[in-house]
Amino acid sequence: MPVTERIVIDADPSIKKMLSEISEEYGKTMKAVVCSLIESKYKDLQLKKQGEISEYLLNSRLED
Repeated sequence: MPVTERIVIDADPSIKKMLSEISEEYGKTMKAVVCSLIESKYKDLQLKKQGEISEYLLNSRLED
């Protein structure tokens, strides 16, 4: 069983309810909702890391 399906099955009942409502509203499966949330957070993380790298490079150039 894929990880995303296990996440949904093992989720707290309140989380399952929220996922169910979101999936109904957007016409997506709970698995698709979980995947899109993970992808969104991952993109946020990558942008944050990119910003930290850019800031580090800028600061190191300013010190030279």
